Amino acid sequence: MKFGDLRGILQYVPQFRGRTFVIALDGAVVAGENFSNILLNLAVLRSLNVKIVLIYGAAYQIASLADKRGVELSNPDATGPTDAATLELALDAITRLGSDVTRDLTALKIRTVTANALSAHPAGIVRGVDQGHTGKMVRVDHEMLRGFLEQELLPLVPPLGYDGSGHSLRMNSDQVSVSVGVALKADKIIFVTEEEPDFGLDLQSARQISADQGDVLLKKAENDQVSPGLHSKLKQAIRACREGVSRVHLVNGNRDDALLAELFSNEGIGTMVFADDYRQIRPATPSDVDEMLLMMRRAVEDEQLVERDKGEILERLQDYQVMEIDGNVVGVGAMHPYPEENAAELACIYVKGDHEGQGYGRELIENLEERAKSLGVSSLFMLSTQTAEYFTAKFSYLECSDLGQMPERRRKKWEQNGRNARFLVKRV
Repeated sequence: MKFGDLRGILQYVPQFRGRTFVIALDGAVVAGENFSNILLNLAVLRSLNVKIVLIYGAAYQIASLADKRGVELSNPDATGPTDAATLELALDAITRLGSDVTRDLTALKIRTVTANALSAHPAGIVRGVDQGHTGKMVRVDHEMLRGFLEQELLPLVPPLGYDGSGHSLRMNSDQVSVSVGVALKADKIIFVTEEEPDFGLDLQSARQISADQGDVLLKKAENDQVSPGLHSKLKQAIRACREGVSRVHLVNGNRDDALLAELFSNEGIGTMVFADDYRQIRPATPSDVDEMLLMMRRAVEDEQLVERDKGEILERLQDYQVMEIDGNVVGVGAMHPYPEENAAELACIYVKGDHEGQGYGRELIENLEERAKSLGVSSLFMLSTQTAEYFTAKFSYLECSDLGQMPERRRKKWEQNGRNARFLVKRV
C-alpha cells in the first residue's frame, strides 16, 4: 500500500462513521470460499462504527436442497410463482442459512439478531399467472431495525415476509434490500454477488453509473447476455437511487477484501450507481490551493508543468477548475483568458497518477473548452513539452510555428522560461 492510498482511505473513515449500510449477500457468496474474508470486512466496518443491516439471498441453497430432495422448484429466487412444495423447501433452506450466518458472525464476536421486519401480502396474479406463496412488500418495520442498531446489534433479515394472518411468503432478496434501504434512509446499499458486475462497458465507464445512465444501460442489458442476477440488481439499484438512497454498489464477493476495496477508494473495484454528485468539476476555492500544489509537484519535477507558487494561483484562482471525486480533489486545470486578443490559454491540466486512465483529464479539458466558448473567444492555445501529440490527436489542436499568434505578454513569458514548449492552437 502506498502512503497516498492510506491517505485516501483515512478520508473515508469520518465519512462512514455512524452511517447505515444495507449489505445484501447472494446465497452463492455465502456458500463460497471467500465468505470468511467478507465477514472479516464486515468486522472492520463495524469497528469503524458503521451500522450494518445484513440481508441474504438463498437461491443457491434452495436449488441445492431441491436437487438433493428431488423437488422440482416452481421458481428459485422469488421473482415468479412459489408453489407449496417450493415454499416448504425454501423455508428449510433459508432457516438453515440464517443459522449458519449467525454462527459465523458470532465467532467474530459480532452480536446479531434475526429480524422479522417485513410485512407483505401475496403478490396475487401477475400477467395472468397466480404467484402463489410469493409475496409483495407492504411495509418494513424500520423502527425495529433502528432499535437493534442503537443496541449495537447487527440485524439479519431473511428473504421472508409475513402477512396479517401470519402466513410466510417468499421475497426476492434484491427487492427486500432496496425496500429496507429506502425505509432506513440508508447511506449505501451494497450488493455482494458471485460474479463481476459486467455490463459490457469499458472499465472507465463501468465504475460509476448515474441512475439516468443506468436506465439506458438497463434497456441495453435486456438485449445483451447479462445474467438475470445482474439485471435484477441494476434495476433495483436504479429504483433505490430514485427513492432516496444516494449510492448503490455492486461488487464481486469472490474478490479479496471486496467490500473494503470498493468502499475505501475513489474508483472502487465494482460498479456504483449514484444519485448525488459523486463526481464533479467545480471552480477551485482557496482551501483547494495547498492540495493543488501538492498534487502538481510531481509534474513540475518531471517538467510537464511550469512551477507555480501559492500567491500566483490565488491571484488567478477564478481561472482554475478542479475535478472532485467523492469529495477528494484528483485533478486540476486552468483556462487563462486574454480578452484583448480574443483568445484563451488552456493550462495546467493534471490528474493524480493513481487516477489516470479514468477519462478525468478529458473531462477537465472539455469543461475548460466549454468555458472558453462561453466567453466568446475565437481561439484556444496551449504550450506543451510532452503531451502535444495527445492534444493534436484527441482534441484537434494544430501545431503553429508563427509565435506572432500568441498573445504578446504570454509570448514574453514563453521566451523567458526557456522550456521551448510547442505552441498549439485550436479555433473555437
